[in-house]
Amino acid sequence: MVEDLDYQPPKDIGDNDPYEYDSDYESTDSMSVDGEDARDNGDSEDSSTDTNQDPERKMYDHWVWQTFKRPGLTDDLLRVGFLDNPTGGYSVDAISPEQASGCRTAQFLVHNSLQRDTWKSDELHEPWEIDGDWSLSGICDGAPMDPIVFPKRNGLEYFEADDTFISQNIPPNEIAMPFHPWCFDIFCRQSKVQFQCINASGLMTWRNSEFDYDSRDSFPRCKEVKSSQKQWWFHQPGTEYLIANPLDVPGLPEILLAAVENQESDASYDPSYEIESSQSPTKRPVPSHNSQADFLSVLPAEIRLMIIDYLDSSDIASLTVASKAFTELPNTVWYRLVRREMPWLWEAWDESECIHSPSMWTNMQTAELKSMIRLRKFYVEGLLVDWYTERDAEKAAEHRYPMTVTMPDQVKLPIRNTD
Repeated sequence: MVEDLDYQPPKDIGDNDPYEYDSDYESTDSMSVDGEDARDNGDSEDSSTDTNQDPERKMYDHWVWQTFKRPGLTDDLLRVGFLDNPTGGYSVDAISPEQASGCRTAQFLVHNSLQRDTWKSDELHEPWEIDGDWSLSGICDGAPMDPIVFPKRNGLEYFEADDTFISQNIPPNEIAMPFHPWCFDIFCRQSKVQFQCINASGLMTWRNSEFDYDSRDSFPRCKEVKSSQKQWWFHQPGTEYLIANPLDVPGLPEILLAAVENQESDASYDPSYEIESSQSPTKRPVPSHNSQADFLSVLPAEIRLMIIDYLDSSDIASLTVASKAFTELPNTVWYRLVRREMPWLWEAWDESECIHSPSMWTNMQTAELKSMIRLRKFYVEGLLVDWYTERDAEKAAEHRYPMTVTMPDQVKLPIRNTD
């Protein structure tokens, strides 16, 4: 390479820059293994001591340390929280975003006397709202005391809401009750079983009866909820199930359907048929060398099933170890155990017990609703310019941007074919 004798190097324009160009990040000393400054300049030490007393400097140094410090090979892996908050959220190793989808979605029960417009049905109304004293609001992220909900139903976009009431000057019915759409849907299902209707007024009467701090704290609630429900939610490891969606569990339909045999259902099926067709002692294979000790094997199948009716799953498991006569039991036995010990598994309920489909609110996201409402608003503004289209502008916008909600399929386990 030929050296240019006339070449003049440019002046360093970063000498007066007070930001990153003065940083020694690229220097060898600043990246030493032991993390200590290799410079022994006394003036530098004095200046660093002075700057460390500055609160803003401390905040900056802490940010640099958090940003550029790299974990060693022996350090624990940093677990990213569900809300992208490594220090305050639940770990995605314990619960996935799909499992907790919509955990911050809040909705409210509002008394009809608070509505600014006369109640009228819309594309999201529930049948029980027509003649009831309470109705559902829109949804929002989180549950502040003065929420702004989407969509604005019956003229209500914001109102006062709380789960604990301390003022005696305001009637309780003027305070809306917050809840998760999932939880309210579970209440609706249970209300249909107990009252044959959705008893929203009864729910609010219950809320109003313990609408203070003393009553709320004395009520026997889940201990994990009590320990986590502070001023800000405390994300304790092991309590991730509290934010899991109970209506749409990823992978659960596949697990349940794997237990269903691929057989055509028989409309004339009678559960007692399994008892009548049970193998008699004379046709049963000859037992093993322990047959003399297995006195239960000589009992008729009907009596064995009567014994099973008085036992729970743990006792039945012990009985199958004691006697091989109880190793093969009909599905009616397991169905009874599932219904008694897992009443929350409504996939195993019979259709005659409760006809219920989850509400559309349970699968809505606030961001999606806000986006749809914004599109409708722009569309209406465009139609209002022309007198010919302004009359039906809102209906046209609803038709142009419909409220589409994809609901997950509901799995029902047939009694006969489920193993």
